[in-house]
Amino acid sequence: MTTPMHISEERSSTGLRAPRESWISKQRSRWLPVATVIVILLVWEILGRTIGWNPLFFSYPSQIWSGFLSLAAGPLWNDLAVSGTEFVLGMLISIALAIPVGFLLGTRRNAYFALDPIISALYATPVLVLAPLLVIWFGLGIQSKIAIVVILSTFSIMINLTEGVRATDVGLLRAARSFGAGRWRVYRDVIFPSVIPYFVTGLRLAVGRAMIGVVVGEYIASTVGIGFQIEADAQVFATPRYLAGVAVIVVLAVIVTELLKLLERKLAPWRRLDGQD
Repeated sequence: MTTPMHISEERSSTGLRAPRESWISKQRSRWLPVATVIVILLVWEILGRTIGWNPLFFSYPSQIWSGFLSLAAGPLWNDLAVSGTEFVLGMLISIALAIPVGFLLGTRRNAYFALDPIISALYATPVLVLAPLLVIWFGLGIQSKIAIVVILSTFSIMINLTEGVRATDVGLLRAARSFGAGRWRVYRDVIFPSVIPYFVTGLRLAVGRAMIGVVVGEYIASTVGIGFQIEADAQVFATPRYLAGVAVIVVLAVIVTELLKLLERKLAPWRRLDGQD
């Protein structure tokens, strides 16, 4: 005997009637991450209070919040302004470099064969070991941190963009040309929409690497910035403030990533970002 649930599933599979989703199911992409974070923080807080961690070596959410308030009353906003400037300028330069090179490698076979091994090697190189040399070249100001950000983030965007261009459906390209579309129309109507997911993915990877570049650059040689503040707090074992600075970077990275997801939804509304069940 077929139950109503089975009938609903059968109708859905044949395309006659789509199953109705509850509000909770529709909004799960919003509430599930929040619920997960809340559970983690609660467990962390309970363990921190019951186990009695040494505050010199570790901390828990309520103490980290106190550390954040201490930072917010002091140098935090000036440090964020400096680090944010380094991050934004570095990312803008990376995008400006990665887009033309990515399209060149994706559309020109000879350029791809000639440069792809070099780009892959540079991407795999531990560029952070060159950070002291970059400080020597560009000085102790924001220029050296911008250079580190550019080196770390450019290749993530470039490689993803290249692969996006190369993955464009050949059938669509032939169809567009068969209907008399010129080169610009082919780029605008076929290639650009195809590469948007790859481009945004490259940006999301680049954001994490750029954050690392900012912090490491300020660790090595700086007197201001969120990375410098984290190092200063770590040296005096101000663990709650130290972890509060780390948490600020994590939260900012998550915000930027979510904004990029929103941008992708606007530019590529046909692509589902919440996965399939």
